[in-house]
Amino acid sequence: MHLMGKGYFARSYRGEINHEKYISARYKHNMDWSNDKKMPESDDKQGRNETELLRETRFISGSGYEGTWNAIDKTGIGRYVTPHGVVLDGEYRNGMLHGHGSMYWPRGQIMDGTWKRGKMEQRRYTFADGLPYQEEGWNYCIFPERRFYNCIVNGLRPGGRVLRTNDQPTKIIPPFCYDTGSGIFDPRSNCVTSYRNCKKIIKIPTTAESTWIKRNCRKGWSEPTGDQAWLHEYWQSGAADFATLPPEDETENWWRR
Repeated sequence: MHLMGKGYFARSYRGEINHEKYISARYKHNMDWSNDKKMPESDDKQGRNETELLRETRFISGSGYEGTWNAIDKTGIGRYVTPHGVVLDGEYRNGMLHGHGSMYWPRGQIMDGTWKRGKMEQRRYTFADGLPYQEEGWNYCIFPERRFYNCIVNGLRPGGRVLRTNDQPTKIIPPFCYDTGSGIFDPRSNCVTSYRNCKKIIKIPTTAESTWIKRNCRKGWSEPTGDQAWLHEYWQSGAADFATLPPEDETENWWRR
């Protein structure tokens, strides 16, 4: 999984504008950030007395912005949509995110955070199914709690109907390929292709990413694993002393129940 953040968001490309709507009004918002730390007020008081305009703008790059502007750039509350469908919703200052905001991916992931002049200072990532991510102490699907989030929310399935993956229905993997969670990885071409269209390449992983996929992701074939010493566990040492069993645990009393 690749997380976006801790980088600078470039200013929107201000090219040819197809259409604009100018409304002389303030744009108010109702985002609830009462549980988060507030960003310190900027010492930049420029433009405080300038009139903010609510515009809906389309750029030549295919992106769009709807929100307030000052005389120079995007300032105030707005929503910027990238050409790939990622939505950046929040507070802007001079064309950059500045304050509280959220990023929404087309597949449903959400990144809530605080920015300072385009740089992310704090972040909170949530997967599409609602599972929150923790950067420290992340123990999801790690022994002894190896349940998928689907099973945590909806309960475990009975024997014979256990889930192989968290996302349902379970994807079919071609032979000698891997399921990365976002697409099918073919080590022969070193490409990750779409689940729906095997000819559509969505990512070319690096050498480190390819190694991680081969080591951790589900594959489309089975092979003998051999002896796995790490699976052997010692639950207790010595033998149980059956002479010390309490009377209520004797076999005669059990059969009389």
